Amino acid sequence: MSGNGNLSGTQPPGIGRYRILNILGRGAMGVVYLGYDEAIDRQVAIKTIHRHLLDDEGGQEWLERFRREVRAAGRCLHPNIVTVFEYGEIDLAPYIVMEYVQGRELRDYLKERQPLPLANAVAIIVQVLNALGHAHAQGVVHRDIKPANIIVLADGQVKVTDFGIARLDTGSDLTQVGMMVGSPSYMAPEQFSDQHADRRADLYATGVVLFELLTGTRPFSGRNASELMYQVLHEPHRRLTQLNPALPVELDPVLDRALAKAPNQRFQEAGEFIAALEGLKLVEREAAMDGATVIRIAPVQTPELPANTVPGWDAALLAQAEQFLIETLGPVARVLVRRTALQVGSPAELIQQLAAAIPNEQERLRFQRRMRVATGGTATATGMGSSMSRSQMSAAMGPFEQETLEAVRQHLTVYLGPIAKVLIKQIAGKARSLEDLYRQLAEQIPTAADRAAFLKKLPSE
Repeated sequence: MSGNGNLSGTQPPGIGRYRILNILGRGAMGVVYLGYDEAIDRQVAIKTIHRHLLDDEGGQEWLERFRREVRAAGRCLHPNIVTVFEYGEIDLAPYIVMEYVQGRELRDYLKERQPLPLANAVAIIVQVLNALGHAHAQGVVHRDIKPANIIVLADGQVKVTDFGIARLDTGSDLTQVGMMVGSPSYMAPEQFSDQHADRRADLYATGVVLFELLTGTRPFSGRNASELMYQVLHEPHRRLTQLNPALPVELDPVLDRALAKAPNQRFQEAGEFIAALEGLKLVEREAAMDGATVIRIAPVQTPELPANTVPGWDAALLAQAEQFLIETLGPVARVLVRRTALQVGSPAELIQQLAAAIPNEQERLRFQRRMRVATGGTATATGMGSSMSRSQMSAAMGPFEQETLEAVRQHLTVYLGPIAKVLIKQIAGKARSLEDLYRQLAEQIPTAADRAAFLKKLPSE
């Protein structure tokens, strides 16, 4: 750990009693490390949060989200839920120690927007529902079920993770009145209308994921948060078998019930949803130890990592660095990015080393600026960025009105979720125009199709 308590900068030698072995991933929220617990001889994943998020205006909210994840997941010991072992703080910098699982996020299967085989899709969803059934029995509502929070292991086992915005049945709800939680594309109608969201909201989100697995697209086609919200609240969802005629028509009523707008018309328990899928008799089943009939878990092939992946690095971040460098250095950028990533330990060092290879000063500064945006504004040419005081917040908004930024946030949230608010706050003060703001924010969206869709939301002059 660095002297200032920053756990999300250069790789520390250790965190708490855990020795740090590697970096598993970096993102706009923080860094996840591979750690080793010498006391019981096991590897663990250690999730940290960028210090600048804690120092910012919404710092207490991020900290509470971290703590809530521990309380929620700590209640849930189940084979289909990533186990959380410990929460700790060092010099006010928080971290979560959890089970280390080697798998791929379900969203990786959906990047090509192609349907999964029916047996595979059902096998995944049954495991998600088993996880939710256990969580709901413990009084935990996840509230953010989506492909990014579902991990598929090489043997086909599924793990649900990220209980950061879960609601606990403790007699109080920490969510502020009027504040929506969740990812808009997977939110139930009651979440959009600021009503109480219980376990049936989780089952609705699971229905959306199943729909997406079977069709390659989602049940509503809204191009922005407001359009999506209107469709979810007022319009019928698209028919499953119209989008994928190869599917059996018996699936339509199952999805109709899962995606019903009124909670009391949906499946009321995860077990009901599972029973409806089992009742279709469309996939191979086997007898369980207790004599019950269950769906056989079909093997799911884990997507292979891209050939240019560097262990411990976010592949999307390296791809962006490569894309920016190709503009000035040509094809040699591919080799340079990979070689540099293998030699350095943080985004700040990566930017500094790559920038040094650009001979033109103007292009070098442009590259550094674009990469700072790509890392969520956390890295500077000399290290981690400093935090903003509250007195600087108005200046950080740049030339934009609050109403304008709120509209941008709604557009961006569709693709990035709650982190959109933080990114806009970081980038607004640097953007020279609304077009520049949209362009810089688009660089944070991982897929080309979603980037293009976001840029179409740019208001015309």
